[in-house]
Amino acid sequence: MKKLIILATIFLMCFPAIGLAEDKAPGGQIIPKLAQTPEDPVLEYGHVYPFWGAPCARYTYSVIYRDEQARPPEYVRIYFNGDWIDMEKENAQDDNYTRGVKYIYQYVPESTESNFYFFEASNGKGKARDSIIDSPDNGPVLFTSSLDNNEIAVLEQETGKFLWRFSTGQEWVSKVAISRNNKYLAAKTSRHVYLFEIERKEPLWTFTLNAGPMIGDDVDGGVDISADGKRIIAMIGSGLYLFSNTSGEPLWRRDIGGSAYGVSISPDGSTIAVAVAASQDEEKSNLLVLFDDKGNELWSYQSSGNFHSADLNWDGSVIAVATGCPDRRAYIFLRQSNEPLLRSDMLTRDSPIHASAISDDGETAAFGAESDAGALHVFSQDSSDPLWKFTTPRNRSIRSLAITPDGQYIGAGTFGGDAYIFSHESSAPLSHYTVEERLGSADISDDGALLAVGGSNNNLYLFSKEEARPRWQVSLNEYINSLDMSPDNKYIAAGTGASIYFFESDEFNQPKVQKCEQVIEPPPEMEMQTQMGIEDNDIRISDNFDNFNGFAIKNGKETKKFPLMELLSVSLGVLLIAASIMLWPKKSRKTKTKK
Repeated sequence: MKKLIILATIFLMCFPAIGLAEDKAPGGQIIPKLAQTPEDPVLEYGHVYPFWGAPCARYTYSVIYRDEQARPPEYVRIYFNGDWIDMEKENAQDDNYTRGVKYIYQYVPESTESNFYFFEASNGKGKARDSIIDSPDNGPVLFTSSLDNNEIAVLEQETGKFLWRFSTGQEWVSKVAISRNNKYLAAKTSRHVYLFEIERKEPLWTFTLNAGPMIGDDVDGGVDISADGKRIIAMIGSGLYLFSNTSGEPLWRRDIGGSAYGVSISPDGSTIAVAVAASQDEEKSNLLVLFDDKGNELWSYQSSGNFHSADLNWDGSVIAVATGCPDRRAYIFLRQSNEPLLRSDMLTRDSPIHASAISDDGETAAFGAESDAGALHVFSQDSSDPLWKFTTPRNRSIRSLAITPDGQYIGAGTFGGDAYIFSHESSAPLSHYTVEERLGSADISDDGALLAVGGSNNNLYLFSKEEARPRWQVSLNEYINSLDMSPDNKYIAAGTGASIYFFESDEFNQPKVQKCEQVIEPPPEMEMQTQMGIEDNDIRISDNFDNFNGFAIKNGKETKKFPLMELLSVSLGVLLIAASIMLWPKKSRKTKTKK
């Protein structure tokens, strides 16, 4: 039986403001839903290719029109930035409407401004849409940096001086994590897992995933480390791996069946939680999965939206987790049951709850909400109503969040450049700082006195609760994607990348229109498929994604993620760099997803 490929986008998210994640249409626009009828055609696998890159490259929006009675469409069109535009057949001779016909629209952006879209078609009796839930999708995700000079770095907390810097090149660093005994640093990049001694640049060991997952993704897996540093858990591709501190050979591996937004291990090393995004396998889609340290699955829980993050208390007895569209809730679970102890009301209109953090005793959990409902929500185990809620200025998203082990203090950063320290007892900030960049990463010292934040202008700041200005400010090579402070207050670890910055506009670096003297042409999709061994008639749905890197599912729909053009500097001015698509090896890897 032929293996068919899913050509749908990683963009099936809640909203369009953020590329792959969930972002808003202009003005937070909500599109009324179509009434369904038995005569409706089918629109499916809508996406943009490539799905991230730079201005002055040609991007192709495509969708498959299908009709069970072989009726041709009266129209297939794209709603693009507020305008309706007719689409054309990719192959003018293709009239097989029962099987499905591909329609395309091509566009060359001249700036990094967001583009919002969805598809609509009519067969004269009914209508169908794709790439929309409540509001249009956003894509491609456009960046002003080449994102090819990434690094893992350790800085002295007292001075802000670099202790060491380790280059990861084109590979984004999804997360860095320091053990509570202050000895080890674990880091996960696009294709590698590293373990360092905190004071040494050379890794103790390195694990490489031969399948070569795509570089550049918002559904980026993650890594975590136990308090004693003896257990390291990593999610890379569709695989969950447990390592010891003595070897880069996994103690065990479990196939999750899809990509994950995050992974967490309890500080005592006993319990592991995985926040799974959407998958082509409905039974393995949008799951919170709990394992013990032997790799035995304890239970799973399925929601209607992606699980965006998970955090465990000291012994893994309490789990805080958050979901994206269309669920958009905060959850608290106990280890012994997959029935939620807390399932909050929907906390946003159509944006994800991106971040979660829980105290060691499991009594206090904090959640960060996005877009036009940007807020910090703090819950206890005792009530489905929050202890308190803090709405951010201009409702800017909170994607960076941390809580002290004793639960007394919470640190948060917003995409509006605001950084805060809170007491768990009150929504009134103890400290408030502002900077001129989106803050995608944050960590708070164990005593709540210091807050480190990093942003999309590559700057890392250290703030003190007692001071109005930063103690110091240091620049890294690329967007700061992850931070962790050592419990002894000696070091801060940082990792660069852009996964946290998907699908959210940058108000501090307004898009500048540039003249595209040359248009970069990505390789055709079919050429990419041919190089991966896919035959011409293997067009749509895959029953096995193992050999196809760069494919994804979002919001329960199949989508394709593309090993995008490695962003290559081609512009004359401040802006841009274009993308040259990386070809991935045909080794075993499962589906990716997002929303």
